[in-house]
Amino acid sequence: MTTQREFHIHIDARVMPKELQERMKELGFFEDSFTGHPGGYRHFEPVVHMTRKLYSKEEFERGFEAAEREINGTEFVGYIEGEYLRPTIQIPENTYNPHVPIPFQIERRQLRMDEPFRQTEFHLEMDGDASNQDLITRLLDTGLYGAFYPEVGYRGIVITMQGYIADILPLQGVLRQYLEEAGGVVNGILYEERALKNKLFGITPPDLPEIADKIQYT
Repeated sequence: MTTQREFHIHIDARVMPKELQERMKELGFFEDSFTGHPGGYRHFEPVVHMTRKLYSKEEFERGFEAAEREINGTEFVGYIEGEYLRPTIQIPENTYNPHVPIPFQIERRQLRMDEPFRQTEFHLEMDGDASNQDLITRLLDTGLYGAFYPEVGYRGIVITMQGYIADILPLQGVLRQYLEEAGGVVNGILYEERALKNKLFGITPPDLPEIADKIQYT
């Protein structure tokens, strides 16, 4: 579990000028870009992904404003988002049981122009190669979406869903219970990032990652 308040500022870029990227590093951002996605599924990872971690609301507010100032007037295309990281849940490494049924199915949709941003999202991170591949496929087939990222010693995969709090929090709880019963996860964590601030540059809300529209529980 996380033991202190943790705020993240993310830069998700479709176009990122090199000089701006270097300037962001000077401000305390580090690059943690994704390295692809599972084939055959719609994907939403940005070309460049950068993160800054802060530990007080005051630092977070100053950091977001500084990032916005640097981006304004540049050729950057994408968005910045500020989030509060809620407690991290460790997923136990149990033997995979393929007979445990998936308890949900998701229909996604684009944001409308009058919906400025999602409210929250959860991330399920795990070892993308050592975790059971049938489990990963079943999760993606529910409507969750994923991307690969480099982790120390292995290739990670993050499986995500975004949307409104009323939809995402119950879904995260059901997903956690399923993972504990079905097993197959290696080096797994599950956590929520609650959206606090955002700013779009050169894109509109429908260009953002899709959110959960309808969730059917079984």
